[in-house]
Amino acid sequence: MSKTNSIKLACRFYIGQETAFSLRMLLFITGISGILETLPILISLPLIKSLFLGTNSVTIGSQELSVPYFSIVLSIILLLRFLVGRQAQFYNAKTRIDLLSHFRQNQSKEFRQLHKVNFGKSVQSINFLLVGWSQLLPGIVFTLIGIYLSPRFGISTLLLIGIWALVLSRIKIKQDYWHANSSELTNRMDDLSNEELKTLSASRVQAARWDATNKNLREIVIISSLLLALYLNTRLGMGADFDSIIIIVVLLRGLQQLYTAYIMSQQLSGCNKYLMASTASSVSAN
Repeated sequence: MSKTNSIKLACRFYIGQETAFSLRMLLFITGISGILETLPILISLPLIKSLFLGTNSVTIGSQELSVPYFSIVLSIILLLRFLVGRQAQFYNAKTRIDLLSHFRQNQSKEFRQLHKVNFGKSVQSINFLLVGWSQLLPGIVFTLIGIYLSPRFGISTLLLIGIWALVLSRIKIKQDYWHANSSELTNRMDDLSNEELKTLSASRVQAARWDATNKNLREIVIISSLLLALYLNTRLGMGADFDSIIIIVVLLRGLQQLYTAYIMSQQLSGCNKYLMASTASSVSAN
């Protein structure tokens, strides 16, 4: 990683602050929370099927469990999901609140005036880091499980998403261009002419347009890739190498979480200059 990598800068910023929770602990609990976010959805599907068909048992692979027993297991997982998810979100929020409070209470008025924007954005980057990690870890886990359960279908889907990645890279170039324009003009805000202020506003609108485009392509990218992979496998006479719709759901959910992690990484990249400024100000203050 380079010294300007946003993830590395965010980690360095957090480690350099006085906090109640270590970064490792936050990453651990948010990662587990992300996995538990998806697990109940996947586990509930066989139970929903059994209840819909009016059967007294739930079948998962070669295992057959009674509906009451399976319901108890699902209830325990749902409770864990609530407790861990609640704690992870609370720790994330409390950490950011504590950091901002500590900054206001322990820095001089002059220092706060000079660095409040950089510090605030840097604290916000911690949220992007933790949310991104909470989606990246389960996204990798469930995508790999889906590929393991159905290698041909899973790999076909990833290849199609790889083609989509070319489109997304072009969108990312547009995003970066307009964000760079906005940043360059924002840095000279006090000296801008009326014409340049209009240009700044237009650049921000264009950046927002491309941001919205990128974020809202998730379902189109993932669902079209899954359906096209299924169609191509069937047309090529290979058929589907799985016998349960749950495998599609596993892949769908894993890929959704990976895409969300990608969006969070972009949000984190947008905090890069603020993180660099906060790091520099911390060094000068010390």
